[in-house]
Amino acid sequence: MQTTTMEKTTLFFEFLDSQKAKTEAGIISLANDGRKDESNILKAKANIYGICKAVYNAALKSNGEEGIAVAFLPAFEKITSQWTKSLEAAKAHNDSHKVMIEESKMAAVAEIVEKFQEIF
Repeated sequence: MQTTTMEKTTLFFEFLDSQKAKTEAGIISLANDGRKDESNILKAKANIYGICKAVYNAALKSNGEEGIAVAFLPAFEKITSQWTKSLEAAKAHNDSHKVMIEESKMAAVAEIVEKFQEIF
């Protein structure tokens, strides 16, 4: 039995929601432990899951169910490429705090891309 695009979308969104919830739990835990800087770094990561859903929905609207499998990753890459540039700039300027934030975001991006490819 073949999985429909909307079933795949549901699976993908369940993954995004689950990862966001786990990340938000980590944010609370770190904040409760008095680790505010680390908590703030995770906030950037948590936002990525929501951004991803927005990009996915826009790509779905523009390309339809038939085209989402090929349209999403390039659309997401347009957004994430800026974060890659920001990470490179932070490394060049030895901005360790910014590096940690951007690496956290890129870790979320890697998880998302891997899961999308697995589902679609």
